[in-house]
Amino acid sequence: MENLALVFTELNRMEVKSIAVPEPVRNQVLIRVKACGICGTDLHILKGSYDSSIPLVPGHECSGEIVALGPDVVSRRVGDRVVVDPNIECGHCEFCKAGRVHLCRNLKPFGVFRDGGFEQYAVIEETHALPMPDNMTFLQGALVEPVSCCIRGSQMARFKLGDSVLIHGAGAIGLLNMQIARNCGCAVIGVSDPIPARREKALELGADFVIDPIQQDLMGIVHRYCPDGPDVVMECAGKTKLVEEAVMQVKRGGIVVAFGCCPPGEYARISPDYINNNEITICGSFNNPVTSQTAITEIASGRVNADAVVSHRFSLEDAEKAFAAFGTPDSLKIVIEP
Repeated sequence: MENLALVFTELNRMEVKSIAVPEPVRNQVLIRVKACGICGTDLHILKGSYDSSIPLVPGHECSGEIVALGPDVVSRRVGDRVVVDPNIECGHCEFCKAGRVHLCRNLKPFGVFRDGGFEQYAVIEETHALPMPDNMTFLQGALVEPVSCCIRGSQMARFKLGDSVLIHGAGAIGLLNMQIARNCGCAVIGVSDPIPARREKALELGADFVIDPIQQDLMGIVHRYCPDGPDVVMECAGKTKLVEEAVMQVKRGGIVVAFGCCPPGEYARISPDYINNNEITICGSFNNPVTSQTAITEIASGRVNADAVVSHRFSLEDAEKAFAAFGTPDSLKIVIEP
């Protein structure tokens, strides 16, 4: 049985080649991968700016069909359609015991420290192969992981009915966070992005207003809708400078969520005095602790339009073209279908 895979052979080098089909052991299942999304983390791994193990088959946003079972599997069957929750926790450290599994000291994510979903066949523990509803497509299944991360972002933002929100960045993550903010009851949502097509997509998906931060007076427009500033500002573009600006943009007593993956080694300059006097909360949002099932429900119900944020679909043979398209002005979520 052939197993075509995209392999990061060394830093800044990738190759599509045939590798051995992995064998499911203990409580693992073998999945025939049907769809896997490209994440910014994959690019950071390739460039060496994210802790990982290379050589590696990357890819952690995937869905597929179970085709074989390890000897100890009890809750899954051959033929099950599943999405992968990629974060494999140890279950023994103090964070796992406290239920904060995303902060596990020994976290070994699928597609980061072990081979992931950019291959035709992949193995994952049965507990992390989550059944898909019949009305969910494999393409939608590949969006469960990013949606589940955005749900964690909404938890950190502590959205309330009637809140106002400013989102920096209208890439796939910004657009998903925007939809979830609306589902949480936020009344006024603005999105800032310099790319016209992305602003148009934000409006299409329900933003109340959009801003070109290069050509327009960002806070002048924000204050038309939120006179005292937004209750929450989410940085979803991975720009350290935007985190600095968010602190000055949020309402007194508001929350800033540093959601985007900013470059390691960069530091934001902020005033502790300003934060103290205005009681501003600054927080991160890491991974997807026990939010995958909610993400499945949100997508399957149509409350989150996952299909709308997919801009490109590529075969595994064209994986290098898929990575080349990542981050271009007309790209949102790019999905590889092995």
